[in-house]
Amino acid sequence: MFGPLAVTRYLRSEALRVALLLALIAVSISGSGLLVRIDHLIFDVGQRLNRRAVPGDVLIIAIDEDSLDRLGRWPWPRDQHARLLQALCASRPAAIAVDIAFSEPSSDPLADAVLAKALADCGNVVLPLVIEATRVGGQLLESPPIPRLAAVAVGIGRTAVRLDEDGIARAVDLREGVGAATWPLLAEEALRVARQLPAQANAIAAQVTPLVARHELLRDQSRRIEFVGPPGTVPRLSYVNLLEGQIASAVFADKIVLVGATAIGLGDFLPTPVSALGQPMPGVEVLANILISMRDGRLISILPMAPTLLLAALLAGVPMLWLRRLMPLPGLLASSAWVLVLGAACALLPGVAQLWFAPAGALFAALFAFPLWSWRRLEAARRHLDQELRQLRAILPESQATQAFPAEIRRLDFEQRIAWVQAAQRSMQALEAQRNEALAFISHDLRTPLASAVSQLESPDGCAPENLLPSLRRALGMAQAFLWLARAEALERRQMKELELTAVLEQAADELYALARQRQVSLVRQLPEAPVWITGDFQSLERCAINLLHNALTYAPTGTQVSIGIDLPAAGEVTFWVANAGPPLSGEQVDRLFQRFSRGDQMAENPSGTGLGLYFVRTVAERHGGEAGVTCAAGTVRFWVRLAAAGVAANHSAP
Repeated sequence: MFGPLAVTRYLRSEALRVALLLALIAVSISGSGLLVRIDHLIFDVGQRLNRRAVPGDVLIIAIDEDSLDRLGRWPWPRDQHARLLQALCASRPAAIAVDIAFSEPSSDPLADAVLAKALADCGNVVLPLVIEATRVGGQLLESPPIPRLAAVAVGIGRTAVRLDEDGIARAVDLREGVGAATWPLLAEEALRVARQLPAQANAIAAQVTPLVARHELLRDQSRRIEFVGPPGTVPRLSYVNLLEGQIASAVFADKIVLVGATAIGLGDFLPTPVSALGQPMPGVEVLANILISMRDGRLISILPMAPTLLLAALLAGVPMLWLRRLMPLPGLLASSAWVLVLGAACALLPGVAQLWFAPAGALFAALFAFPLWSWRRLEAARRHLDQELRQLRAILPESQATQAFPAEIRRLDFEQRIAWVQAAQRSMQALEAQRNEALAFISHDLRTPLASAVSQLESPDGCAPENLLPSLRRALGMAQAFLWLARAEALERRQMKELELTAVLEQAADELYALARQRQVSLVRQLPEAPVWITGDFQSLERCAINLLHNALTYAPTGTQVSIGIDLPAAGEVTFWVANAGPPLSGEQVDRLFQRFSRGDQMAENPSGTGLGLYFVRTVAERHGGEAGVTCAAGTVRFWVRLAAAGVAANHSAP
C-alpha cells in the first residue's frame, strides 16, 4: 500500500535514480564532444557580451588598401620596410612586432642588408616564424626569418592560432613546434622585449616539451583568447601615412607596435567569436588581441577533461533539488530558469575568472531533467493509482462498473484509470448517502418502538409482556430488514450458483401460507412443473419472493387471492411475479415504490413495515443482473422480477 511515507521514500529513490541518469547523460555528452558546437556558441556569446576598455599603448601599423594604392603591388621592397622601421624607432616604442614573413631572401641582397641594419639599429624588433607544409598533407617545416635578419632580431615567435571544428579562431597554443613544442608566440616575444611579460608567462617559458618525433607538430598549453572587441577595435594607423611622415613620432613612444596586413586579400584573415556580420579579423589584429590578453593575464585556461566531466555530472543533478518538491508548472519554470542561468554563467565565466568550462553536457542534461522526472513521477502516480484501483475493486460491491474493470490494470490508459476512479468515487458517495439515510432512519424509526418499550418498562404501574411484544417485534423486524438489505448489497455475481427457481418460490409460498390464512386471502401458485434454472443466490431470492408475497398479503382486500407464478417471455429470460387485487397505483407512487424507506402504508389495513421491502427486491434483482417493476391492469397489481436464465447474460429491456 502506498502511504505518504512510502510515497516520500519512493520519490527520494527515484530522484536519486534520475540524478544518476542525468549525470551519465552529461558525462557522455561532455566526453564524446557530440555537442561541441553548442560549447562554441556559448563561448562566442560570452565574448560578444564581454566588453572592456581598449588599451591605448598597443597600435597597429596597417598595410591597408590605401597603402597598396599609393605604394604599389605587394610585395614591397625590403628597404621600404627598413625606412618604416627607422621612422618608428626614432619615436622609441617599447617593442615592435613585424607580422611579415621574411623566410626567403629577396631578389635584392642590398635591400636585405638595409633591412638587417634597420633591425639592428632599433634593437627591439621581433620577427615571425612560419610553420608550413611543403604540400597538402606533406612534411611540416619551420620557416624562420633568413639568417641575416634572424641574427639581428631580438626575438622570433609564431603567429599561428588554433582553428576549431567550425573554422573559427578561439584558441592559441603557448608553445608549438615540429618535433618539440619550443617556439613561443610572437606576442609573447614582443611583451618580453617591452618588459611587460607577466611572471606567470615567464614560468610557462621555462616549460619545454621534450623531443618526441622529428616531423610531428606538437602543441602545448592551449589557451583561449579574450578578444577586446570586433575587428577594428584595436587602433590602426596607415603604413603609408607613417612612411610619408604624416604621423607625429611621439604617437609611438613607449607603445607596442604591430606591423601587419589589413587589406582584403593580403595576409591571413580569421573568423573570430566577435566577428560581426561574417567580417573576419586580420591576423595582425588577432595578434594584438593575444598580446593584450597575455599582458593583462586574461588568456582563458581550459578546464581539463576530468574536472569537466565531474563538474558536468554535479551540475546535471542540481535540478533534482527542486523538482522533487515542486508541482509540475513551477518545476518546469524553475528548470527553464536553471538552463538559462547555467548557460549565462558559463558564457560569462571566461570574462570573470579566465576559465572555460564546456557546458554542453550539463545543459543537455538540464533540458532533460524535467521530462525525465515528470516521467518517473507519472510512473509513481500510476503505481499509486493502480494500487488504489485494486483496493476499490476489492471493497466496492460488484456493479456494472466493477464488472467492466479488466483483470490486467496495465491495459488501461490514464484516462480510463481516472474515469474508473471517478465512477468508484460516485459509488462511494452513493454508499455514503445510503449509510446516512440508514442512520437517519434508524435514529428515528427504530428508536420509536424501542423508546415505547422502555417507557412501558419504566412506568410505575408496570406493564404486561404482551404490551411490549408489538414494539419489540417491530424493532426486530427493522433490524432484520437492515441485515437482509446489507447482505443483498454485498452480493457478487461470481459467488452465485446455479439453482432451480420453482423450488425457491415454493419455499417462499410455504413460508407465508399461515399469514395468508390469517388474513383470509387465498394463496394461488401458478408455477410450471418443469424446472426453471437460473444463476443466483438462493436465500436472497427466497427473501425477495417473501417480501413480494408479504407486501401483496398486506395490501390485498379480505376474501381475495394473491398469486405467484413464473413466465418465460423470451428465450434466455425468466420472470417471476406476485399479483393481488387492488386499486391501481398512481405514477408518483410507482416512481418511489422501489426507493429506500418508501411505504404505501396509507393503503394498508394494518400499516407496518420499514420501507425497505421493495427496495430489497430491486437490489436483489439488480445484483442478479436483472430488474424489478410493477404493472397495474384490470384491478390487479403485479410486481415482477426479471432474471436471466442459467448461462445467459442479463437482459435489461422493460417487460
